[in-house]
Amino acid sequence: MADIRDFYMRADGDPKYRPDQVEVYDEIEASINQVKMTLLTNKGEVLGEPSFGVQVEQYLFEFELDPFKLSEDANNQIQKYVGEAKKRKIHATPMYITDKRDRKVYVLQINIDGRRSPFAVLYDN
Repeated sequence: MADIRDFYMRADGDPKYRPDQVEVYDEIEASINQVKMTLLTNKGEVLGEPSFGVQVEQYLFEFELDPFKLSEDANNQIQKYVGEAKKRKIHATPMYITDKRDRKVYVLQINIDGRRSPFAVLYDN
């Protein structure tokens, strides 16, 4: 068991969701939670940390989206605010995937110590 304890944050629709879990003791799961919270929080939403978070909404309606700018912002936030990034390599890389309706979708692929977990940051369900 790791020394880490965090809230369990997986949603009901997540394939690895466990309804009986409240806390996380696994370092990788805690890393994923920290990355999600950092990327899905808007700047100014955390009291006392006005620079915490990525302004994802500013990218939503961009016609000339720069995927490298968003990944650079994400990586800067991860290095600054994700505690697990001090112990392991966590890196966001821009990429495109094709969804079920054959649309090109921009995602950030998050790599944690070689484990891949793509989070669709700008995904229209």
